[in-house]
Amino acid sequence: VGILTHNFLQYGLCCFKNALTKRQVRACLDLTLERLHEAFDTVRRLGLEQDLIDVGFTTFKTRSRNRYDLRIDDFTKKEYSFLNKKAKWLPLVKSILGKDIYIVHSGVMISLPDSETQPYHMDGPHLHEKKHLPPHCLNVFVPLVDLTPERGPTEFVPTSQMFGNYWDPGVKPMTINATTGQCILFDYRIKHRGLGNKSKDKRPVIYVTYAQKHYKDVKNFSKKRYKRLPKLH
Repeated sequence: VGILTHNFLQYGLCCFKNALTKRQVRACLDLTLERLHEAFDTVRRLGLEQDLIDVGFTTFKTRSRNRYDLRIDDFTKKEYSFLNKKAKWLPLVKSILGKDIYIVHSGVMISLPDSETQPYHMDGPHLHEKKHLPPHCLNVFVPLVDLTPERGPTEFVPTSQMFGNYWDPGVKPMTINATTGQCILFDYRIKHRGLGNKSKDKRPVIYVTYAQKHYKDVKNFSKKRYKRLPKLH
C-alpha cells in the first residue's frame, strides 16, 4: 500500500492487483450486459434515442459516440460488497484520501466497437487557484474484460494532476492494459481520455468514485442536468 500510495501521489495513478476474483468479474459482467440490454431496449421502445444523445438520463448517458455511462444500483448493495464496503482496494483509497471518505457515484463505462477517442479532460477541478493540494477525489477503474490496445484503454498523462502541469507536464501519455481482476486508481485531476475501441468486443469498465466528505461533484451527475429514464412497466 505504501509504494502504491507514493506512486499515486507522484504520478497521479497506480495499478492494484488481485482486486476481484474470476467469479466476481463474471457476475459483474453478466449483470452489466443484462442492464445494458434493458437500457437500450427502454430507449428504443420509448423513442428516446435523440434524448440519450442530446442530454442523457440520470442512470444512462452518452459520453461520446458508442461510449455509454450506465449506473447499476445493484453494485451498491450487500450482494456486491466486494465493490463497496469490502472492496480490496479500500485500504489503498484511505491511504491516499484519508479515512473520512464516501462513494460519490459508481457505474460502468461501456465502450462499444467503433467508439471514438475522447478529447483529453480531467474529471474534476483543483480546489485551490494558486497551489497544488493533496488529492481530494479519485476514480477506481475495474475492467470486466482484459484491456488491450485494440479495445481502447484509457490513456493518462502522468504528473498532469499537479497544479500547473495540465497543459505541458513534459511527460508522454501512457496506457495501463490491466487484466480482469486488477484495477486502476487515478486522481480526479489527471489529464486522460478513453481511446477508441477498434475491436469487435464491448469494453465494460466499472468505476467507483471516492472523495473526501467535504467535496461534492455537482457537475458530472447533477439531478437537474439529466432526466430520469422512464420504466417500461
